[in-house]
Amino acid sequence: MLKLKKIQILGFKSFCDRTEVALPGNGIAVVVGPNGCGKSNILDGVTWVLGEQSAKTLRGGKMEDVIFAGTRSRKPLGMAEVSITLIDPEAYQGPLLDEPEISIENELPRDWDEDALRAESAAEVEEIISESQPGQVIESAAPAGAPQDPAAGTAPDAAGTPQEAASAEGAAQEGASAQEGGAVPAVVLKIRRRKFQRVPQQGEIVVTRRLFRTGESEYLLNGKLCRLRDIQDIFMGTGLGPESYAIIGQERIEQLLSSKPHDRRAIIEEAAGITRFKTKKRLAELRLEQAKQNLARVNDIFEEVTRQMASLKRQSAKAERYGALRDELRGRLRVVLASKLAQMDAEQAELQQEITEATASIEERAAKVEELDQQHAAGLSQGYALDEQAKAAQQQASQSAVELERTTTREQANRERLQELERRGEQAKAEQQQARQQLEATATEREAQRGFLQNAEEEAASFRAQAQASQQKMRDASQAVSVAEQKIEAGRRQAGQLLNQLNVVRNQSAQAEESLAALDREAARLEAEMATAKRDLENLGAERGQLSMRFESITETLQRLEQEIAAARAQIAQKRTEEMEARRKGDQLRSERATLVGRKNSIESLIRDHSYSTETVRKLFRANTLGEGLKPVGTLADFLEVQDQYENVVDEFLRDELNYVVVKSWDAANEGMRVLKTDVDGRATFLVHPEDSQALFSFAATEHLQPPVAQRTGVVPLKDCIRVLNGFGKSLEVILPKLRDGYVTPDMETARSLAQEYPRAFFLAPSGECFHNLTVTGGRSRSGGPLALKRDLREVSEKLALVEKDLGQAEVTAAELSKLLGDLTRSLEVKSEERRQAERESAQQGAALRQMDSEIQRLDRRVQDLNLQSSRNKDARTAKQSFLEEKREEIGRLEEQHRAAEASIAEGQAAVAELRATREDAQQDAARLSAELAGHEERRRGAEAAFGRIDRLHGDLERRLQQMEQQMAAAAAEQQQRQQENEQLAVRREELSNTRTEAMKQVAELTQQATTLRSELAQVEQSLKTLRAENNALREKLTAATAREARCSADKQHLEETCL
Repeated sequence: MLKLKKIQILGFKSFCDRTEVALPGNGIAVVVGPNGCGKSNILDGVTWVLGEQSAKTLRGGKMEDVIFAGTRSRKPLGMAEVSITLIDPEAYQGPLLDEPEISIENELPRDWDEDALRAESAAEVEEIISESQPGQVIESAAPAGAPQDPAAGTAPDAAGTPQEAASAEGAAQEGASAQEGGAVPAVVLKIRRRKFQRVPQQGEIVVTRRLFRTGESEYLLNGKLCRLRDIQDIFMGTGLGPESYAIIGQERIEQLLSSKPHDRRAIIEEAAGITRFKTKKRLAELRLEQAKQNLARVNDIFEEVTRQMASLKRQSAKAERYGALRDELRGRLRVVLASKLAQMDAEQAELQQEITEATASIEERAAKVEELDQQHAAGLSQGYALDEQAKAAQQQASQSAVELERTTTREQANRERLQELERRGEQAKAEQQQARQQLEATATEREAQRGFLQNAEEEAASFRAQAQASQQKMRDASQAVSVAEQKIEAGRRQAGQLLNQLNVVRNQSAQAEESLAALDREAARLEAEMATAKRDLENLGAERGQLSMRFESITETLQRLEQEIAAARAQIAQKRTEEMEARRKGDQLRSERATLVGRKNSIESLIRDHSYSTETVRKLFRANTLGEGLKPVGTLADFLEVQDQYENVVDEFLRDELNYVVVKSWDAANEGMRVLKTDVDGRATFLVHPEDSQALFSFAATEHLQPPVAQRTGVVPLKDCIRVLNGFGKSLEVILPKLRDGYVTPDMETARSLAQEYPRAFFLAPSGECFHNLTVTGGRSRSGGPLALKRDLREVSEKLALVEKDLGQAEVTAAELSKLLGDLTRSLEVKSEERRQAERESAQQGAALRQMDSEIQRLDRRVQDLNLQSSRNKDARTAKQSFLEEKREEIGRLEEQHRAAEASIAEGQAAVAELRATREDAQQDAARLSAELAGHEERRRGAEAAFGRIDRLHGDLERRLQQMEQQMAAAAAEQQQRQQENEQLAVRREELSNTRTEAMKQVAELTQQATTLRSELAQVEQSLKTLRAENNALREKLTAATAREARCSADKQHLEETCL
């Protein structure tokens, strides 16, 4: 009775890590745990490993659901595996645990990291799954004797251990070698290698089931792949199985109680052990039914073959008639083809002459092409140098043009400044002359005013004395009025002062309003000018940005073109070198191919004509006088293949035997002997092929005591060195005793000693000597034996195939490189033209960019000045507005005070009116005198004021003359400096003009040289293309002639071999 020892679960449902459930002791094992911890999953795993195929029984929707589906911290696994270990207590020799093994750890690491442990467990599981993946399928040929099982490729059984897998692989290799030796149908063995667990102990059964997410499923029994049927056979009748009574899961008892009698009978039969026999009975019945079907098919096949026999007999008769007609047709064709062979020989000679002439012409043209290639390369190098010189000269001309333009602009500015200075000098001279005239007139007038002032002072002094006396009188009369008028006068003075102050304030206010209006107009003008300047600056900035982008784009394009041109030149040089190398290689390969073709034809001709044989044998094959159906098959050398290291030895040892003429029958041999006696001189040996029915000779190897020399080191039997073809087999050992009793020794001493020890055998030394009994045969080896010729033919054919393959590749490579060179040259010319256009555009854009930078700087300075003026204007307007507000307040205050003063004066005037009448009389005299004195005083003050004004004007005119002289001196100095600078600029402009003229002349000369060189290069390139086209045409002609010659040779050979 088997006992469950342990359960191992990996990736099954909730068991993501490898879990082992050990069941020690002999009692009942109970698994205890909370809900959802996986207790039922253990029982499901046991059910699953025993072969359960229903996912519903395992509480899933599909079988893939039993694989661990992953959690938030663990990714899904790719495999589910369950293993159960059962032991037979009576036969098991391993250790048994009577009690549960309990391990208690008192200490845990302080830095216990659950994430790290989970990661470690996950890595371990991934490693186990990767090792358990289905192994690599290795296909190899099965041995010839292996049974061809159609299910061998898909059977799950495989080598269980590495030793078994290695043995299976070795068997497959042996089968492959057997297949090469003979026509054996190939059988494919698919071996699946697997890394399995340990080997179970005696009395222990380990059942394992694996399911992969790819859908593959495996069953293992004791670590070896098996079928589900094998596991079911083991547990059948024991009560263990997916549907047995031994596993009672959830709700299983209710199902058993409510099941039908038929289902209960199945459980009872399983418990009684009857199910196993019923299953075996059912399988036996199925096999019997299949055997009956096979017998019925055999009878059908037999009847079908019987019906086809009559048709096959008719076809056989038709085949015999066809053979007779074919032989008659061949006899008549030989007469026609004999003349055609002579015609083909003449055509072959003409073709060889044509090939020789074409080869010489190709070599001559190849030399011319190489010479023209060198000229073309030199011309390209010279053209590149001319382009570089033209570029440098163009740059120099552009720089000279820019400097010349700058110099011309500066010179024009100096001329304008000189004209302005001359104009200002003339104006200054006129103003100076006018000022001197005014100074002279002012001096004369000042002297006149001085005399008038002295007269006025004297008259005023005389009248002042009279007025003082009259006024003294008037004071007494006016004393009474003075007191009354003081108040009025005080009021008037106050009113006058107020009125004066009011006028002054009004004038200041008006002036302030005019100044504010002027400042507003100035601010509006400044804003307009600033807006205009900023708009111009923005426009210039946008234009400069676009121009700068175009300039940078042109510069990048120029750099890119320079790089592309340099890369294209390098690539052209490289591809031209590769083309020349490919063409030279092609010419060498053609020459080598022609040599190899000639060598191959020569060897084939020697082998075909049997030049290695005697003259008699060659005559027999050439004359073809044996009649129809009696033609010799060949010589014995045509049926032998010898290892390379033994060819010379065998060729010398079997020299006469290799010339045996092999015929198909004794009739052909008799006919050959008759021809030798009558038509052909000489002797020959005829060998009847063993397949001839007239041979009447047993070719079975007779028992012959072989000397035990093969056991010695270095001694090889001669028959092991030779491979016999076309049906001879071991019959040659009976026909040729030298082949049967021949041995190859490592040296002459060994051969001599063995010949004395075994006198009936033949011993061959590596140098070609043959020792037999007390005789030795040797001498200089002949060259051109049949075996050596066949080896040379194989080597030449292999070399010729390689050379033709290399020649085809070389011609394709040369054509591709020639086409690529043409494309690269055209691309280089296009890029050179684009580069020249980009250089011209770059120079123009650079000059425009510099001019625009100068204008932008001028506008920046103008905007800065306008900003400064606007700031000052704003400050002035703010001050004026404040001042205007203050004056308006002061005007209101003064007007109020003036009205009060006017009212006070009106009251005083009413009081003084009476006093004035009295005063009038007294004042008339004083008034008259005062009036006269006032007139004289006024005259004196006027004269004094006029004299002061004239004096000030005279001083101003003197200072103005000094300033004008200083300005004229500064203008003269600046004019002289400008004239000197203009002279220097004129010299510089002349130098720049000459430099630019020379540079443009050099550019024109270089351009002309480059154009001439390009035309010459075009002519050279056209000549190259013409020569290459002619050379290609000649090569094609040579190839066609070679093909025709080879075809002619092959046709002639075919006619000689098959028709004559």
